Amino acid sequence: MTRPSRGFTLMEVLVAVAILATALAAAIRVGSQAAGNTVELRERAYAGWVAENELARIQSGMQPLDGATVRNGSAEMAGMEWDWELTAEEADPPVPVDLELAGLLELQVAVYRSGETERPVATRSLWYRSPRAELEDDEANDD
Repeated sequence: MTRPSRGFTLMEVLVAVAILATALAAAIRVGSQAAGNTVELRERAYAGWVAENELARIQSGMQPLDGATVRNGSAEMAGMEWDWELTAEEADPPVPVDLELAGLLELQVAVYRSGETERPVATRSLWYRSPRAELEDDEANDD
């Protein structure tokens, strides 16, 4: 009589180890990608805040802006250094009605990691009409 075998054969153990190694490698890769994505999203959020701060300074009048221009600067956000570039161009928005929008500018802010200027981490844009242009329009309408 033959005795029933107990335990696993060498081949079964090798297959189980190979499956386990593949699963662990996949889990490590997913964890690594998640960590990388978290860092990238955090940097995009900080860079976006830098851009929004620059736009808010102009809208609030802290940094007056008259006419088309390009400005550069740097800022610190969350212990990181950022370089930004503001471009103000005369805007001609696609308005369905015949409106005279003299002095309307399109502001675009691109934010880069400090020392890098190849690809912005974040960009923000808005249309802005300087208070001076609004005053001139009001004076023209009063005449």
